[in-house]
Amino acid sequence: MKIINSTSKRSEFITYHQLDEIISDETLEDTKLIHIKAKEYLIFQDSKISYLYFLVKGKIQAERYETNGNKVIFSFENAFSIIGDLELFQSNDERDRIYNSIQAVTDATLLALPLSMIRKKEIHSPIFLQFICQHLSKKLYNASQLHSSAAYTVEYKLRRYLAFVEKQNGGSFKLENRDALAAMLGVSVRQLNRTLSKLVSDRLIERKGKQINIINVEQLLTP
Repeated sequence: MKIINSTSKRSEFITYHQLDEIISDETLEDTKLIHIKAKEYLIFQDSKISYLYFLVKGKIQAERYETNGNKVIFSFENAFSIIGDLELFQSNDERDRIYNSIQAVTDATLLALPLSMIRKKEIHSPIFLQFICQHLSKKLYNASQLHSSAAYTVEYKLRRYLAFVEKQNGGSFKLENRDALAAMLGVSVRQLNRTLSKLVSDRLIERKGKQINIINVEQLLTP
């Protein structure tokens, strides 16, 4: 992790994402701009989190190792997204303990605001709370779309995921790392590769390396 000592760059991200309209100047003065490299961890599960992070560039994944040793990928997050919003509302017994590990998928840039300042200056602000609730609502919706198909076939899960990404990013996008995507869908890498090949042969998608082109999203959603 590297701190970027550029006041102008920090201000640029704050203004672009309109954080100066939501968070007080006093709190924003304590904001740090940080950079993490691809595959580097921002924070590990069950550790203490001291900052509220705003992903302003790049992509990250939220993951966790269960007690049986299985690795679960909960989500892939693009800019703009928030890390630590759930921890704002924890009980005193669990205060500031983060549930997931956060790892960079690509090089990523984040704004880091001290949780102590957020609780002192922003937690009772209606504008700030509405902003946080909107992001929590989006996370809940996305999680329900991605993880409500646990009992379905590998093909159904993959179709649903590809349609979800198409809605978020358009009909042409890069596929996630196969191991990470398989872990998130709850399937094996072999099953994932076989199903991708089937969707290509069925003319539902085109694939060139990691690049995916959705040919017809309506057909993709048709069982």
